[in-house]
Amino acid sequence: MRQMIDVVVIDGGGTGTRLRALGADGTSVAEATSGPSSLTLGVEQAWRNVAAGLDALGDGSDLTGARLVCGLAGGRSRERQAQFRALGRDATTDIVIVTDGFASLLGAHGGQPGVVLAVGTGVAAYALGRDGRVSSASAWGFSIGDEGSGAWIGRRAVSLLSRHMDGRLSETSALFDALRSRVGGDFDAVQTWLSNANATKFASLAPVVIDTAAAGDDVAMGIMHDATAELELAIAAIDDGGPISLLGGLAPVFATRLSDRLAARLRPPQGNALDGLALMARRGWRDEVVPGEQHHDG
Repeated sequence: MRQMIDVVVIDGGGTGTRLRALGADGTSVAEATSGPSSLTLGVEQAWRNVAAGLDALGDGSDLTGARLVCGLAGGRSRERQAQFRALGRDATTDIVIVTDGFASLLGAHGGQPGVVLAVGTGVAAYALGRDGRVSSASAWGFSIGDEGSGAWIGRRAVSLLSRHMDGRLSETSALFDALRSRVGGDFDAVQTWLSNANATKFASLAPVVIDTAAAGDDVAMGIMHDATAELELAIAAIDDGGPISLLGGLAPVFATRLSDRLAARLRPPQGNALDGLALMARRGWRDEVVPGEQHHDG
């Protein structure tokens, strides 16, 4: 007998998508994964990958009439929200969309005041103040922001490689040697690599920078130093002194790089973005607003 599903919560970013089906009592029935569903990479691609994840969940579960509660990178744009809902109208009549950063904030602190810094392909800092006010910094998107993220690190590395290749940067570096095998060793090869380079592709270079920095390369260490400074600036813009949780694929990398002042406030997240979206579903929240009187788990 197929299990009836009440809600599907969906956490979508630039690297992949996670989905969790919840029964009427809020318990998890099934989970699935799919490709990237960041709205900044294209709304149609995002819906295709979400739909693929829903198909995977539907194998053994009845999704008829299920609500979708989505935390998507790039989800703040009302225009993108409308486009995404239009694409999904045949799958369900009710799609709630917030940013993945807001979903992570709720999950990390169980709906209580605190700060999250989500750093992976992109980056977003979110805070829930003691007065119930939600604030955010960074998360403007790869084209003009995401400073300190995996994509930003990769783009910064390729930019420095280009300066080295044409003589504007004389410093030698093991990082440049490592990048040439992935990006290309001459102008035409690099241009070809750049022709379809998006945030995900640039972020794939971040491990090269991180590993080279760990080996003591000055150029790579400089990139990581600057990335850390950018992340601390994002926290400072919204900080009111609450506990801080780091989330995302690069969280372990930066947990050891933050200043002592911030590191002393680090707390392991209580849950992830899917947990935050499940909390939203339980409370009937539809926007990035947390009523002050509801700072409790219910």
